[in-house]
Amino acid sequence: MTENIKILEKDKQLFDMLQAELMLKTGKKITQQELFSSIIEFVRSRKENFFGRLFKLPLSEKEIKRIESLQSDWGAITTEKEIDMVIYGVER
Repeated sequence: MTENIKILEKDKQLFDMLQAELMLKTGKKITQQELFSSIIEFVRSRKENFFGRLFKLPLSEKEIKRIESLQSDWGAITTEKEIDMVIYGVER
């Protein structure tokens, strides 16, 4: 089943550019439907991170302290690039 959704012209242009860049990097053509499905699956697998970015939820002091209490030192040295790769899937 297919559905139509309305998108802004600037978003359509960005989507088209993303599709073209993907084709240049991989050498494979991907349909817009395949790209959209891949984006949805990617976001679904990282939805907590996505929701936080989307709504920019401010954390309360209680939430900050709870998160800080979860931290522990595993004895591993981690670079910012490694953290970005794990969290975002790319180097930033």
